[in-house]
Amino acid sequence: EEAVSLFTSQLRFARFQSGGALIDFGRRLATQLQLTRDFDAARQVYEEISSKFFLNSDVRSLCDNRIEKIRMIDQPAPAIEAADISGETISLSSLQGKVVLVDFWATNCPPCVAEMPNIKQLYAEYHDQGFEVIGVSLDGDQSIVEQFTGRMEITWPMIMEPGTVETLRTSYHVPTIPSLFVIDQSGKLHQFDVRGRDLRQVIEHLISQ
Repeated sequence: EEAVSLFTSQLRFARFQSGGALIDFGRRLATQLQLTRDFDAARQVYEEISSKFFLNSDVRSLCDNRIEKIRMIDQPAPAIEAADISGETISLSSLQGKVVLVDFWATNCPPCVAEMPNIKQLYAEYHDQGFEVIGVSLDGDQSIVEQFTGRMEITWPMIMEPGTVETLRTSYHVPTIPSLFVIDQSGKLHQFDVRGRDLRQVIEHLISQ
């Protein structure tokens, strides 16, 4: 509460044309609030940023997107029923009882590629304990994805069919990548857009339950 109060007080002195560092801090603060599952406070931070920098359409769009994702928390995750690049049918509903990471990514997205080793390590450690990954690739060339996943020794399913990908981007509110969603054992959305050590913390917490 003190951190949010301090942040909102600092916003009063920010100029409409500036505020880059303050906006970045606000995003990081909101992420930490997410990790404590204080989503009301996280939403408040995004609302304050959007209100202060309402003339900046990019900032406003980012905040609105995060608020939409917060509304999805603890609700049943949007359905996934699609064929992966190997032709196998992937169904989110069939993974009830497991922790599922849905990863929207592309090979030409440096932050997405940088996160892959972390996801791969988590998969290696916790797959046998009920951790699954569903990749949703925004690439247009399947051969590039197959080469990448083969070189990286990625074995989880990968969805690429353009119509399916666009439908999933809409239902999961994914205008940009990387975008990751953690779904708990009951099939509800538990966290979104957490990476690195934060992602590990979330996965380990759910697996331990």
